[in-house]
Amino acid sequence: MTSGTFILKNWAETFFIALVLIGFFIALLINSAALSYIVVVLAGVIAGRFFFKRRIAQPIFPFILIMIGFLLGFMIGAIRANKFAIVVLFIIGTVGSYYLHKKGYFEYFKTAGFIR
Repeated sequence: MTSGTFILKNWAETFFIALVLIGFFIALLINSAALSYIVVVLAGVIAGRFFFKRRIAQPIFPFILIMIGFLLGFMIGAIRANKFAIVVLFIIGTVGSYYLHKKGYFEYFKTAGFIR
């Protein structure tokens, strides 16, 4: 088995590891707890959008695994922020974004009528 086929077969695990590292380094670069909370809410909003977009058409577990990877890496790297608050704010951002997309307040590019 070559490395290319291994990555293609295990793409979710590969992205999990990559986002653990990305989340870790982003959290290390942020020196303020307040900025960490803002970044994690924005990451939750993006995660909610991905979850809404892929909820029916594709298997959802790999994307949940990837979201947890970013959250885990961010929690490890966030030295000044409260870890429990990070988890709660990520969940609030994800659930809030999902319901705002579901109600039609947020739209994405392939939605009919996005460009007016």
